[in-house]
Amino acid sequence: MNIQNITALASQLQSLGFDNFGSLLLKRICFKPDNFYLNHKIAKDKELLEFRFYFERQRESDAYMLLYYDVTLQQKNIFEELMIAGINIADLEKQMTTINWMSAFNIDERKKLDPNDKTTWEVEAKVESVVESLAALELDEKGKTVAAALKVKFWFGTPYHEIFGSISAVKNKSDISQRFYFSENSSGITVDEAYRFLQNKWLEKQLQLKKKQADSTSESENDETNSTTGSGLLKKRRINSSLKGKRNKTNQD
Repeated sequence: MNIQNITALASQLQSLGFDNFGSLLLKRICFKPDNFYLNHKIAKDKELLEFRFYFERQRESDAYMLLYYDVTLQQKNIFEELMIAGINIADLEKQMTTINWMSAFNIDERKKLDPNDKTTWEVEAKVESVVESLAALELDEKGKTVAAALKVKFWFGTPYHEIFGSISAVKNKSDISQRFYFSENSSGITVDEAYRFLQNKWLEKQLQLKKKQADSTSESENDETNSTTGSGLLKKRRINSSLKGKRNKTNQD
């Protein structure tokens, strides 16, 4: 095993602000995959940074390299809304906390089933209730994001992936993301640098949104003004036509 390579990668990550990655790298590299990802979260004030590192094995040297990482700045807590599609999010999250999901997804487990004894199928009833609530959330645009986040929070690392495949990620519209690449001659973007970049990107997005709203308001006001002016001109034309008709009638008399 190329311990030097693992140590070098861990040192590289540490220089960027990510500590104690050595064992995480070791556990993945020992399986000698062609590539792999590492996920990591860092709290910044009331915001959350989500990192996803991509490593790839080099065929020439058999060593692994960090090629890039994706980072997402979560500006808004997606669980802060109380009700979505008739589902109480706090209650659903609490309900999911009470279930041992590792055991729930162990579909090969054999145990006694007695239709008259609810305790023998109580867990499965809870699971069904949660799944139905998640399905209801996924019918709503905002609910899709919450449902995906809850699945990742409680089902990541369970046999869910073996049974149903990967969990489809739904991006929260308030999130800001960026990919940062690495090259042999660059040290890479640190945590703080990535955070400042995403904050600036978020601020730019807010300014553009405000400008768009202001332009939209201005256009609406212009439309109303034009509509009022048009109505006034039309009314004036009708009055003039009426007066002209009366004059013609008088001349004929």
